[in-house]
Amino acid sequence: MEFQKYIQKKRQKGMLYIPYLTIGDPSLEKTVEFAIGIIDAGADILELGIPFSDPTADGLAIQAAMNRAFQQKKDLSLHDIFHVCQKIHLSRPEVPLIFLSYLNPLLNGLNFLQYPCLEEGIRKNLRCFLEQCSKNGIKGLVIPDLPFDQKESQILRELASEYNISQILMVTPNTSQERISQNCPLAQDWIYYVSSTGVTGTRKTIPPELKKKTKSLRKLSNLPVFAGFGFHNPKQILGLEDSVDGIIVGSMNHLIIAEKKEKAGPSLYELTKSLSSACLNSC
Repeated sequence: MEFQKYIQKKRQKGMLYIPYLTIGDPSLEKTVEFAIGIIDAGADILELGIPFSDPTADGLAIQAAMNRAFQQKKDLSLHDIFHVCQKIHLSRPEVPLIFLSYLNPLLNGLNFLQYPCLEEGIRKNLRCFLEQCSKNGIKGLVIPDLPFDQKESQILRELASEYNISQILMVTPNTSQERISQNCPLAQDWIYYVSSTGVTGTRKTIPPELKKKTKSLRKLSNLPVFAGFGFHNPKQILGLEDSVDGIIVGSMNHLIIAEKKEKAGPSLYELTKSLSSACLNSC
């Protein structure tokens, strides 16, 4: 796929850097500004979070970011979300965007029509969502509350393939070897390895078993593996180049936004620059 070729080309120069931003924190306009600044600072892929009222995989920093997004615009909709994506994509079309979203917004965010058959409704709402993704630069979907072997997941992958959009497999330290073996053959483009148990957030140390786990995932899936949950400074990246293909950072961005609000741009730029450089210099 086109996305995988992009990743392979970037990987030749070093590990990829993937920052995360919650759309709407501190405002829709600032999300566009911050996103463009982060891309210019060296982001290889940009992960954008769709605000949701019950973000079960996210820690305090991103929960607070989603709350601020809803406070800033109480009627925040997927139409607003895609408008932000459109602006970012048109400004920097060379950088792929991915969504982190919970399942509910995908199924209900654009089309509230009721269908006589549940599966028909799921398919029509997902297709509506995916059409907008395709138009606005979205190349992948990370959905923490959708198990990879669920019926809805199978439908999503089937439809997403028509639009060259990948559903990204998430693997945690607690995922059994049986489930990994079942799901890895279905994975597309790359795998998201959750480096620490629990929710998102900065952590002082990265678990020592990360290298062993990610090397195993690479071998089993024959796909790049990106690691997230806990990274926030360049020192944590040292020594991972042989086992990890990319680093994902989210909570640290929103701790900066929480502190500096609309003036967070320069600090986000510097953080991205330092982490991106660490990824590039790892090889």
